[in-house]
Amino acid sequence: RAYNRKGQRCQMSLHSYDWNAASRLSLEGPSFTQENAFDSAHDDEMSSNDYVSLPALPGFRRSNPRRPSSAKDQSLSFVNGYMMVRPSTSARSYSRQTDHSVVGSRPLTAPVGISKEVLDPTDVSGRYSFRRKKMEREKGNIALPFCPSSPLPAFLEHDRRVLLFNAYYEEDVLQSAIEKKRVHPCEVYFFVEDGTIEIIQTKQESSGVPHGVYLRRSKVIKPRKTRYEPGCYYEIDDLKIGNDVIIYSRKFRIASCNESTKRYVVEHCGWNDEEVRSHPLPRDQFAEVNKAKMRRESGVPGVERNRKMHDLKQVMESMLGKETSITDRGMFLENGTDALCFQVVWDDRQRLYGDIQYFRLFYYLADDTIEILRTHNKNDGRHSFTKLLKRSKLPKNGKLSTVSDPSDNYLWQDLKIGGTVNVFNRVMIIARCDAFTRQHYLSKGIVLKEDMPLMVPEKKVELKRVIPPYNGFGSEEDSLRSCMGSLNPPPPKKDLQKMRDKNGLILCFNAQLVSDKPYDADRRFVIQFFMEDDTIAIREPPVQNSGIMGGSFLRRQSMKHADGTAYAAKDMYVGNIVDIVGHKFLLLNADECTYRIMECDDRTFPFSNYTRLHEPLASKIEDIKKYFIANYDGNGELDLEGLAKCCDSIGLEFNKQELITVWRQTDRKGKGRIAFKKLLNLASEEGFSTQR
Repeated sequence: RAYNRKGQRCQMSLHSYDWNAASRLSLEGPSFTQENAFDSAHDDEMSSNDYVSLPALPGFRRSNPRRPSSAKDQSLSFVNGYMMVRPSTSARSYSRQTDHSVVGSRPLTAPVGISKEVLDPTDVSGRYSFRRKKMEREKGNIALPFCPSSPLPAFLEHDRRVLLFNAYYEEDVLQSAIEKKRVHPCEVYFFVEDGTIEIIQTKQESSGVPHGVYLRRSKVIKPRKTRYEPGCYYEIDDLKIGNDVIIYSRKFRIASCNESTKRYVVEHCGWNDEEVRSHPLPRDQFAEVNKAKMRRESGVPGVERNRKMHDLKQVMESMLGKETSITDRGMFLENGTDALCFQVVWDDRQRLYGDIQYFRLFYYLADDTIEILRTHNKNDGRHSFTKLLKRSKLPKNGKLSTVSDPSDNYLWQDLKIGGTVNVFNRVMIIARCDAFTRQHYLSKGIVLKEDMPLMVPEKKVELKRVIPPYNGFGSEEDSLRSCMGSLNPPPPKKDLQKMRDKNGLILCFNAQLVSDKPYDADRRFVIQFFMEDDTIAIREPPVQNSGIMGGSFLRRQSMKHADGTAYAAKDMYVGNIVDIVGHKFLLLNADECTYRIMECDDRTFPFSNYTRLHEPLASKIEDIKKYFIANYDGNGELDLEGLAKCCDSIGLEFNKQELITVWRQTDRKGKGRIAFKKLLNLASEEGFSTQR
């Protein structure tokens, strides 16, 4: 029983359907199976106008019909390397409509209407049988689905044809002292069959730049000048040598190409010789430095690497087949492992913490190499090390070199008792040798000296205390106290007697700056010398409308001469030039108090001692009279300048301070002019006793 869509009960009549499978098989043919017997019965029953639906339960209804496929069928396919023609969708549908007996069988490989067998594999109008393919395979013929007269397509004509161009692009390098621009070489591959381009960066060793595929194989559009300009792809003519190709904002310059590419573009593209001429790559300073570094690091012969190849490396290279020199093999066969033994002494006491050390020197006759071992003594307080010099050739100049003359190295003829050996700027004395070494020298006709004592007399090192220069911090006496060796130095001692006697005595001078500069010629200074501690202070008075502010030029401190001696009171007199902190000052005059201090202390100030000046003045009294008779008619007055001229004319070499001392003895009232009779009276013995 079943129910229709309105819910009414109905009864199916299944007696009209033939359930005999054998009879159904005879009628429907091989397409009938036991499984679809029930489905065919349902199809026959439900084809009536009043369709009765079975309940949607397992075993009562067949599955939903399949949706029609929207995919397009492929008309051509390759089978075992040969192109086969498949029937189209219309041909398959036509075959289903005309023959229901083949429904459900496998699809055909060609349309039903095509039944002609062709003999030429290039003919696609018929069927190319498997037998014909087997015959062509045995004969070695290649079947192509194209006729001989038609041109081959590009993917067959230019199959695997690739053009190789060498290009480069430059990249700016900032903040580098080695290079300003770095050159990146590249290989540009142009595939002729489809016009695609592939760019691969050439690898550079130890460059620190990742290399590889810069551009995968693809078509590249040329840069457009305007926004609305249609884009076009790069062709073979755009890759001429010397052209600049911009690919994704990177500017590549084509430099050269290989020989096969050159032949192809000349024969097929019509390029001339100028367009295929190779251009040199620009100089890459970083690549040159890196290449030189790698040559030094690798085992390239003839390159200075400032290091010696390891002996084991040389042995391993010879085992791998590298040729080695056999020039020394005869010496090895003659001498074997014989070695000359010397005892040498290294006296290094000239250096700080230097000492005397003892070594043994072995000279191997087989290859003229030297080995130096240290002689260990008990409780010598030194770390034990095996070798001072491993077995190698020892150069005489103390410098290693990969290419050198054999005569530049030490030979056994250069080693003698009493001689010296320069072991890389360590001068060692050869003191002794063993019996075998003496016998070897005797066999060569050389007699060695007697052995020398190994103990070298010690030299006493004299330590000299060097006082560092004054750095300007504090007083120099304080700095010298810190150099006396005490951790807590006492303050410097002062001359209390001098400070008590000279307290308040200040010498004041008017000075002029001695300079070649015109704006310094009119500058005036006041130099004060404090006699209690021999210090100097310099001040500059202000001058109106001169731009000179005035003020303190040098604070009160002790000053020294160029030779290192300190300035004293005797150096301060009129007419003297004092050099203070790189400036020279000419003392023009002094005040009245300064003159009196200098005249009262004639031992400290000898130029103010009139007693010393009277003797040369008295010896020239007759010359003074003649000078005044000739210039002043025997009567007249003179000033300080006239006195200086008179002394110069009669040969009295007085400096300015001495002239001022003589003038002050004659002009006691300070009028500025005196009669010549006073000068004669002062120069006479009677006048001198009266003045005293």
